[in-house]
Amino acid sequence: MPRLPKEKAEKFRKGELKLAEAFGVNAKQLAALLKAGHALYAQGRLEDALNVFEGLAVLDGRNPYIHGILGSIYQKQEKYDEAVARYSMALKLFPRDVNSLTNRGEVYLTQGKFQESAADFKAAIELDPTGKRPAANRARMLVTLTQQALKLAKEKGVEAFVKGKK
Repeated sequence: MPRLPKEKAEKFRKGELKLAEAFGVNAKQLAALLKAGHALYAQGRLEDALNVFEGLAVLDGRNPYIHGILGSIYQKQEKYDEAVARYSMALKLFPRDVNSLTNRGEVYLTQGKFQESAADFKAAIELDPTGKRPAANRARMLVTLTQQALKLAKEKGVEAFVKGKK
């Protein structure tokens, strides 16, 4: 890997410069990589997409979209801790990211972390009070389904819930 000049290395260390900028990767090239990575993701080529987006995360680590897609890849691979970490990074960079809130809430639900899941779903729904965003509507649906499942478990016992889950 080529070495950065001291001035660029210092700016990168301070967070004033993206690694992509330091190495002369321009916005058009980053966009092409994003497009290629997304195409791989859409084709279900998750390992290939993961490689592209992990590289993009190094080049442009402040891009919440990159972290959100990485979260989605890890979620599909059932690597839930990694998915939560990436969704959390996306949300740190862009707290109003309804997709990452809903997806992280779904992972938390899968992990049985109901309070965390509910908090993410609530935040996603509050960011879309008119119901125009598909991710927020998915959060609404997941809240309803979770409430129904918990009601069934309470009324008929956990065994009924488990059988209903299958």
